[in-house]
Amino acid sequence: MKSNKTLAKAMGETMKKRTEDLVNEIVEGKNISQYIHSNQDEFLDVSLHVYLKKLLADSGLNVSQVASRSHKGEYIYQVFRGIKNPSRDVVISIALAMKLNFEGTEKLLRVARMPRLDARNRRDSIIIYALDQGLEVPDTNDVLYDFEESCL
Repeated sequence: MKSNKTLAKAMGETMKKRTEDLVNEIVEGKNISQYIHSNQDEFLDVSLHVYLKKLLADSGLNVSQVASRSHKGEYIYQVFRGIKNPSRDVVISIALAMKLNFEGTEKLLRVARMPRLDARNRRDSIIIYALDQGLEVPDTNDVLYDFEESCL
């Protein structure tokens, strides 16, 4: 299990640099080893299930509520135990179930090492809208269906 310091980093509590600044350091630098060493505290190095448990504790929800709200059933229990690696759609369903905002969902996708939401993608735009409006999974699926996009 990761240390509290690692979990704190994943939660954004000790990250100091913007992603753009890190990219510039990589591109402008000559030595990747030096970059890695000097930016150790900037890396998201926590497993998804550990991060989800922290979000769960912060939200006041329990896994049963998230499983019910996500409409993914027993699979969610396995994700929270670290047994299953969920798809991007399942991660988004968890975000909707936990009522995460756009930024919280982006961080969750990042920890899960999945593509972030892209406003230039029609389906992702609908999901961003759903997050902003606080829609639940079934309502989000209705909007996706109305626009002939695949449901979560």
